[in-house]
Amino acid sequence: MDYTVSERDNPPLGLCLLLFVLALLLSPRPSIGINTSAAIVKQHTVRHGQTLSGIAQRYGVSLSNLRRWNAINSDLIIVGQKLTVWQGQIPNQYKVQSGDNLSAITKRFGVSLEKIRNYNKLQSDLLHPGQILILRLIGPIEPPATYIVKRGDTLSEIAAAYNVSLHQIRKSNNISDDRISIGQKLILHPSHSKNEKEENEYIVRRNDTLSHIAQRFNVGLRFLQQLNNLKSDFIRPGQILRIRSSAKDEGIHIVRHAETLSEIAARYQLELPDLKELNGIENDRILVDQKLRLRPTPNATHIVERGDALWEIARAYSMTVTHLKQLNGLTSNRIYPGQELQLSIEESDHFASYTVNNGDNLSEIARLHQMSVSQLKRINKIKGSIIYPGQTLKVKPLFARRDWVKLAQIDWTELQKPPKGVIQIDTGNGPYFGSRPKANRQKGIKYYEGHPVSPKKSYRNARNLWQQFENAVDDIGRLSNELEGWNIVLDPGHGGLDPGAVVRTTDGNGQKVFVVEDEYVYDIALRTYVMLRLHGAAATMTLLSPNHLIRQSAPPAQTFVNEKNEVYNSYEFNKRNTRNQWPRGSRNGLNARVDIARKAFANTPKARRIFLSFHADIDKNSPEAPLVLYYESRDGRRKDLASRAFAQALLPAFGAGARIRGQALGVLRNNPASVKVLVELRNLAYVDHAWALRFEQLRQRDAEKVVRGVLDYAEQQRLTAGQ
Repeated sequence: MDYTVSERDNPPLGLCLLLFVLALLLSPRPSIGINTSAAIVKQHTVRHGQTLSGIAQRYGVSLSNLRRWNAINSDLIIVGQKLTVWQGQIPNQYKVQSGDNLSAITKRFGVSLEKIRNYNKLQSDLLHPGQILILRLIGPIEPPATYIVKRGDTLSEIAAAYNVSLHQIRKSNNISDDRISIGQKLILHPSHSKNEKEENEYIVRRNDTLSHIAQRFNVGLRFLQQLNNLKSDFIRPGQILRIRSSAKDEGIHIVRHAETLSEIAARYQLELPDLKELNGIENDRILVDQKLRLRPTPNATHIVERGDALWEIARAYSMTVTHLKQLNGLTSNRIYPGQELQLSIEESDHFASYTVNNGDNLSEIARLHQMSVSQLKRINKIKGSIIYPGQTLKVKPLFARRDWVKLAQIDWTELQKPPKGVIQIDTGNGPYFGSRPKANRQKGIKYYEGHPVSPKKSYRNARNLWQQFENAVDDIGRLSNELEGWNIVLDPGHGGLDPGAVVRTTDGNGQKVFVVEDEYVYDIALRTYVMLRLHGAAATMTLLSPNHLIRQSAPPAQTFVNEKNEVYNSYEFNKRNTRNQWPRGSRNGLNARVDIARKAFANTPKARRIFLSFHADIDKNSPEAPLVLYYESRDGRRKDLASRAFAQALLPAFGAGARIRGQALGVLRNNPASVKVLVELRNLAYVDHAWALRFEQLRQRDAEKVVRGVLDYAEQQRLTAGQ
């Protein structure tokens, strides 16, 4: 049916509604007064076959935000429609337009009404065109410690308003569901202290210079220029500078479900052939969880990844930290993900060798050595993608090198000789002593092999194996006496009946593999133990295994099996010989670890006691980098300031992106150590961390970070005592 509207005719009601909807959809949005240094504003024209969710995924924004920015209440869009997309953070300010009201602005920008009123000191909700509203404070916003529930509040809305995760707010208030009552006092953010938060932006003031700003925030001058696309050092008052990198500055993308190579190229404004060449992709096939590099590494430049530390970069390229800092204008040892560090020409040509093993592929070798596939192929003059077992490849020097401990000519296999009468069983994920798991790898998330019948017998086997190991470490000698007089208790998290997190990841061929948290942190704790002893420290483990010590995983897909056989390192906790004696995640289990530490520290001056608990987090709300936790009560009133200072001292050793946080953790409460922290060495919520734990070289690297941090702290204490 063809409807033609004339001056005399009244159009049908259905047509009126259709015209009204089209007018709303196609009408241009009013201009937005924003600060473009805080957000990149784009106009997307809807093409045939596109969906609103697909467009949101392409630009890396949430569907709800995309609807809000464009005043869309459903997912209906039409070809030719113009959509506003903001990439980055919400704008700092908004210029009020004719017809605006405060309620609509809060919904559109996703900022709570209470925040906008507070930021702008509004006495009423009356607005006038041209008025400038502050939407986001520069730098971190410190929420109040508590909140009183008002009529109509929901737990999710309160969490969103104060940037607190629902998990954290439930945990802080012992809430098992989302029910709250009017007048109830909620603890909001007890675990974050002001001095632990880092500003992300800075407003240039009169007489500021770029070099002074770089020094003030411990950021290299070149990195500050890189972040803000500055061609010179010229800045002007009122200009907003980014002083910390975001995920998009890091030059890496992890492939997610349903993503295509062309969508990823478009999202990062790359040419598809360049993206394929950079990652050695010969067709358009990519795998979920695959790591793609988004920019090449220039000659004589190292691009910092999360976890990279200045000291290990310098060591890898045979440079001194002082020289590396001078080349890059750095005033501290802190570096940041995505930062480009200049190397001198001679050091940048320094390569290591890698021998190809069965099951290796170019993609995984490149990822292990922080290279692009194209770079790996170019250096080794490889035409296709075929490599052979036994082939030697030139690679960028891996940070986790045993050169640090080879100074003492350590033969790690010599540390693992079995005690008399105990057989050694060599496997790809071993060796094991006396017994081995039935499976040759972790079969799935729920797979486990039950504990032995007797914890008392397991303890005796574990002590027998451990005594042989301790004697072998004693025979090595020392690298230094820097930790002489220090006593360090190492607590591998979980163990026994509690495996911690069990997560699925993939190998370089896209095959499923599974990682068990407690098995890996035990391996890292053992490596840490050896190196601490080599520097003169006394050290004690809270848990022991009856059938393994340091293990390899060759190939890395042959992962460690969830065996529930670790025991507390104490005869007192095993002599009753019942099921209750196996380690578990209960309060009594945590108290057992503290009690072992108390006995270990009995003859050590309090100022020389350190307690380190090792874990691998599984929390998307936590950073994709090492996280060091010190004790802070749930109400935020009691903080272990000495341990917070210790945690802060560890950050340069742990590398780019590392953070600290206070938390009410049972294993740190009433702990007799002078400084005690729980270290989330990896975060298994991120695919790349689960991938990394499977490699012996990267577990060694994690252990070296811990030891370097302890050495740095001991040096600080010596300098302080000498002043």
